[in-house]
Amino acid sequence: MKCYEPIPEVSFTRFDEGEGILLHLANNTYYTLNATGVFIWEQLAQGPKSVSEVAEALLAHFDVSPQEAWRQAELFLEELAQQGLVKAQAG
Repeated sequence: MKCYEPIPEVSFTRFDEGEGILLHLANNTYYTLNATGVFIWEQLAQGPKSVSEVAEALLAHFDVSPQEAWRQAELFLEELAQQGLVKAQAG
């Protein structure tokens, strides 16, 4: 099972409206996050997390089905990894 964690070169800012922004300091690229993305990023900031751990946190915090929580967690974590914002390692 893969676990994901933010790389040190990424800076995160949360806005009052619940949205946020990630700035990849090495290549000066930024990414906006909606409330769900902010929630997931804050989970990762607490330590490496697997898709299932993030999905469980989404289930506890948002009104979503288990399937939707898993889908959102998996898609978002894979996108973060593809963009070089997190590293994935065997957990």
